[in-house]
Amino acid sequence: MSDKIIVDDANSAKPNLDATRTIKGQLSGVFSSLTISSWADPTSTPEIIRSIAGRLTAAFMYRAIYSEETGEIPAYAQELYNEAIGMLADIKTGLLSVTDPTDNPVDTSGSNLLSFWPNDDSPVFTMDQIFS
Repeated sequence: MSDKIIVDDANSAKPNLDATRTIKGQLSGVFSSLTISSWADPTSTPEIIRSIAGRLTAAFMYRAIYSEETGEIPAYAQELYNEAIGMLADIKTGLLSVTDPTDNPVDTSGSNLLSFWPNDDSPVFTMDQIFS
């Protein structure tokens, strides 16, 4: 049996980039940008994140190649995509932990985007101020 899809740097570059963007977009409110940017190569990227990236990349490649033949999204590509997005959702809700190579959870403190929103405790201006 021959391989159905040969994966190389040329045909996996765009799917890898799309997977990276999806992961960063989904996890930007969970991990600090410094933490996410430190995942620059397979060695520095947590195993679970590599697993999600692999599923997304495979889904994007499979969809691109096989949807040319049928015009529909192949069920297997959709299944891989759904698994990856489900894992990202589980990370965001805390059901799935991201660990470093020594099995310690990756720090999520200090990455709460809501901490930048203004609140009523310390207003910058009041309604009775006059601006010139």
